[in-house]
Amino acid sequence: MKEPFSLGPRLSLCARLLRPGRPMADIGTDHGYLPIWLLRTGAAPRAIACDINPGPLEAARKHAEMYGVKLRLVLSDGLSAISPEDAEDIVIAGMGGELILRIIDGAPWVKCTDKNIVLQPMSAADKLRIGLWERGFNVQKELAAMENGKVYSAFSVRYKGELGEMGSIYPYMGRLESGTSEVSAYAKKTLRGIKNSLQGAEHNDNSEEARRLREVVEGIEREYL
Repeated sequence: MKEPFSLGPRLSLCARLLRPGRPMADIGTDHGYLPIWLLRTGAAPRAIACDINPGPLEAARKHAEMYGVKLRLVLSDGLSAISPEDAEDIVIAGMGGELILRIIDGAPWVKCTDKNIVLQPMSAADKLRIGLWERGFNVQKELAAMENGKVYSAFSVRYKGELGEMGSIYPYMGRLESGTSEVSAYAKKTLRGIKNSLQGAEHNDNSEEARRLREVVEGIEREYL
């Protein structure tokens, strides 16, 4: 049996947002590293590694044997093969925001106030935050980290129902709190994308969208930089 290993910064964000002592499922598992680490350190009593492809599950099986943990492996398209009793905490990490939304939409049972869902989008984070808000999911906490020169955000959400209106910068920055170099890096990366969209709006004479985006830029710069 190998000694416990350390998670990289991106997966460490996800681990920090999970509730200790809760059974969990890792959707789209990354060779099973996160659930194996949670089992090995005692942070989770039970864990499921899920993937739509058998390759990552076979890698997860080998790693689980290597580290001496009992990891349940499930071939599943998103959450389709997972039942509400299987997991109280769910991680969906390392995929695009729009795919994450489709996975959530495919499992209506996650619309439950006692389920903690940890998300780490690789793209379209703004669309994900908007989609979650429209579906009644409230972001509880959001964190950022740097890994291999790239900045990532991860956040935990829980179903609340009707949430009212969101702030203008919320889709872009979520619940990130200013004051760290990682959050500043995330804000700068986000601003680059918004400014590109602003140039497009100005080029197409879309004055209303251009005005909205300028307000977003000003809000992010004021709060985070």
